[in-house]
Amino acid sequence: MKADYTTPVDSVTATEQAGVELEEPAIVAPANEEINTAQEVAPQQKCAKIHDFCLGIPFGGFLFSMGLIGFLFWRTPVSLTFGVAPGLAILALGVLSLKVWRSGKSSLPFILAQAGVAAAVAWKHCQAYTIVNQTTKKLLPWGFYAALSVAMICFYSYVLLAGGNPPPKKAKAAA
Repeated sequence: MKADYTTPVDSVTATEQAGVELEEPAIVAPANEEINTAQEVAPQQKCAKIHDFCLGIPFGGFLFSMGLIGFLFWRTPVSLTFGVAPGLAILALGVLSLKVWRSGKSSLPFILAQAGVAAAVAWKHCQAYTIVNQTTKKLLPWGFYAALSVAMICFYSYVLLAGGNPPPKKAKAAA
């Protein structure tokens, strides 16, 4: 079976050799699309590409679960103080931010609160890492938690500097 097609280069060389001039194809709008030159375009609102709660809820859940596991295995109150409490706070703030965002209101206070808790966690974990690292030279768990908290602070800063969470998408009306 032979293919019956030509590449754009073949068609150009064939028309040049034959001495035939081709007209430029006209661009035609689809039949179901109306052309409205006076259509108003709403200005695009400046916002972040990802919501604060998309990473805040998993981060809070991770801190909470690791703090709880640390407390259950080693029975240290430090795990409750540095893991469970801030993890639960960030998790709750992330969920509240999601609920407020769904209602169409600004979740800026929740973003700021999550960033503040992440900053406190980063500060305390950096202190614990520098104290513990003087004797053990281990990165886990304090150095890892400090780095993760600093990364979350950078993320919250991005969300704030980008203009906050993207607005909720409007539900399309059924026709």
